Amino acid sequence: EYIEFLSKKLDKIAEENDEEIRHVVIRESAKILMTEVLNEPRSGENIKKVGEVVNSVIKIMLNKPDSIYNLLNLKNYDYYTYIHSVNVGVLSIGLGIQIGMDRDNLYKLGIGAMLHDIGKSQIPHEILNKQGKLNDTEYNIIKQHVLVGYEILEKQKEFPTESLPAVLQHHEKLSGRGYPFGLKAEEIKLLGRITAIADCYDALTTKRPYKPALTPYFALSIVVREKGDYDPELLKVFIKMLGKIK
Repeated sequence: EYIEFLSKKLDKIAEENDEEIRHVVIRESAKILMTEVLNEPRSGENIKKVGEVVNSVIKIMLNKPDSIYNLLNLKNYDYYTYIHSVNVGVLSIGLGIQIGMDRDNLYKLGIGAMLHDIGKSQIPHEILNKQGKLNDTEYNIIKQHVLVGYEILEKQKEFPTESLPAVLQHHEKLSGRGYPFGLKAEEIKLLGRITAIADCYDALTTKRPYKPALTPYFALSIVVREKGDYDPELLKVFIKMLGKIK
């Protein structure tokens, strides 16, 4: 199986100097793995594999922070939940490194961020990929992915309890205008705040069935304009981190 082949190569390639190959292997293994996770979201073995990929991403990014630009998936393809999930994981880990999180907390952040949308595996395909604006009923169904994802992962022994805020709170906003609980300010955990920024940014810069991809500059402009929704200190660090992306 391809994912197993790639996984066996990760440690060996991590010791080699060919960074381009190393990044491609990491990216491809993560994308393929996320398709398996979304097909079998309750598989503990798949969750364990996600943890292994997260550790590989952390190792590379701790050694060379600029590798984030190569680990992010290109945006010139149609939007797929699994590509978005990988990007949010990479962006969140990058932000975690920039604010000085230790290795253990980076892992908890990374696995939570990469699996933040696992609940979408239970949302009807025709709603997820609808051409055009969702109606109120469809939007309410989409919003259920947060609680569904939490329900799936809270029962997984391979998934750290401390990682759950990344799943449950990535659509919460400091202003209280988010969902599912309308949490405000300090009620939102650090992992939720980080994943919320990464999720919003990547959704804006990824081509979707109903909209084109925005440039990083315009996407960040939109995030910043949502005054009071996102942690301002984290946003400053996030913008600085992405300064080299064209």
